[in-house]
This record gives sequence, C-alpha cells and structure tokens, in this order.
Amino acid sequence: MRKVGLIILGLVVLLSLAGGGAAVYLLVLAPKPHVESAADPNDPPPEAPVKRPAFIPLEPFSVYVVPEGQKPREVMVILHLEVPPDNVPMVNEKMHLLRDRYIRELLKGKPLEVPARFTGKDLYPLRDSLRGPTEEVLGKGVVTQVLLLNIIAQLK
Repeated sequence: MRKVGLIILGLVVLLSLAGGGAAVYLLVLAPKPHVESAADPNDPPPEAPVKRPAFIPLEPFSVYVVPEGQKPREVMVILHLEVPPDNVPMVNEKMHLLRDRYIRELLKGKPLEVPARFTGKDLYPLRDSLRGPTEEVLGKGVVTQVLLLNIIAQLK
C-alpha cells in the first residue's frame, strides 16, 4: 500500500515538473515571431489621430417667433458651438464679442414665422443666420457649426 502511494506521489511530481518545464519553454524560451520594425518606404504614412470636436455652450438667447395663427411670442433657445479643440481658447477669449454680435443679429428683422406646433428643426433658419456673425467675429473656419440644442417655450 505504501509503495502505491509513493508511486502516485512520484507521478504527480513528475507531471508537475514536466508541465512547469513546458510553460517556461513556451513563455520564455520559445522563439518569438519576427516583427518588422522598419517601415516600407512605399507605404503611406500612418494617419494622424482624429481630434474630437469640442462643444462650447452659450447662454440661452431670447428669440421672438410667430406661430401660425397666433401672435408673436418669446422662446429661449439653447445653442452650442462645435469647435476644433485647438480653437477653443480663441473662441473663449472672444465669447463676449460673439454674444453681443449674436444678440444684435437676433434682434434685427422680423420674428421668425413657424408652424403652430413648432420644433427645433423649424428654428434652423435662426441657427443658420448666426453663421455670418460667427465668421465675422472669429474668422472663417474657427467654428465648425452652430448647434441648436433645445427650445424652451413659455407657457400661456
């Protein structure tokens, strides 16, 4: 009985040593696949990582609209500027000028005519009208887009 136990113990030790040896060989001593470090001169250069745009929130603006069949009413619009990340400091520096220019643009002219039940899409002409003042204050290409995020309508 004692001999059988010693034989089993010996087999367990032998299998453990064999498994450990195989693991050391595979993890440490086995040849690694060769990776080319020199780039082929005919290959195009790798693309630069794409920088995600920054979104700069603006304070809400008060705008007058004329819903179809109703009298003019005031709504608040929430706008953000989509800006390349490198242009954020310039936009922040001139934000007071931009806001003043937006207010003047929004106050000139007639109220925007919209359907009786209007949504943000109905106010896109308003958003588009701010493109000119944006380029006037900041220069062309500094702001990618003026985004209209939300409308807050006053209840009657």
